[in-house]
Amino acid sequence: MRTLRTLIVASLILLAVLSLSTSFCATGLDLSIATNKPTYALGEKISIGGNLTLGGVPVSDGLVTLQIDDPGNETMILRTLPSGTIPSGPWAIEITDFYTCDASANPKTNFTRGGILGFTINLKNNAGTNYAVIATVYVQYSDNTPFIFFGIFTGIIEAGRTLNATTSLQIPADAPTGTTLAYASVLTGYPKDNGYSYSPEKNATFYIETSFVGPPAEYSGNFGTSFHTNPYGGMLGNHTVYTSSHYSYYLAINSTTFKTILVGDITGPSGTPDGKVDVRDVSRVAKAFGSYPGSPTWNPVADITGPTYLVPDGKVDVRDVSLVARHFGEYGTFP
Repeated sequence: MRTLRTLIVASLILLAVLSLSTSFCATGLDLSIATNKPTYALGEKISIGGNLTLGGVPVSDGLVTLQIDDPGNETMILRTLPSGTIPSGPWAIEITDFYTCDASANPKTNFTRGGILGFTINLKNNAGTNYAVIATVYVQYSDNTPFIFFGIFTGIIEAGRTLNATTSLQIPADAPTGTTLAYASVLTGYPKDNGYSYSPEKNATFYIETSFVGPPAEYSGNFGTSFHTNPYGGMLGNHTVYTSSHYSYYLAINSTTFKTILVGDITGPSGTPDGKVDVRDVSRVAKAFGSYPGSPTWNPVADITGPTYLVPDGKVDVRDVSLVARHFGEYGTFP
């Protein structure tokens, strides 16, 4: 009798645990992420966005950490994006200041091509416990192409202490002129390793040529960012987007991928695409001009597009010739 009673009690406890587990999953944090299409030509605008919800309700005061790795598995972009209004904290770890400076750490906002660009970040531990942190900087040119991503500090910040880190680098001689934005984040770890941001990012603006770029529009529960790849040396292949968010004791992670291609690169010295659009590609599509499946000069690789962009239509016509001509001189980098 006692054994039966024990089994009944154990069964009730198991049902209660399963019920609680089901409730936990149903009310947990959910993070969606997507690009607006799966494949992009080099130089094309790439838009990434998603939604953060808790129990199916949009989170309007959360933070989402977004990391993009290139086909060589190197991080090229890292941002801390709000899912609505920028939350006010309090934060265990926060960035109290972030600015551009000269080689001596004096604040400076105007720089020249080929010159030295410095960054200073101030971090504060508001908690009563030591914390391990990774502080990062991502810089985006005025034409929205990524310039550089790097870690500016990795280590421990003791309880109640502040920390200052400074570094410098050289601006390329051919850097796009205009307003350039830098974004600093402080993390528990990278999103692809299930890390997340401690607090909102800070941004700094510096100038090669002055013009203002306003912040992106904010929507309840939604987040997003966009950038352009470089048609003259951008990385070709599959990129991975990692996201993470820590909110109300929940951790949500997600990822997606997108691919960059070099439109018009249909051949090279070995007869296969070689990462550049040159006279060989123009010649190949010109030789197939006017052809269709079954005709003597038909070449399927020359059928690049049709009425729908980058969708072959079974013939090599002016659209294909025009597309190769438009991208002539562009080149990409393989991982």
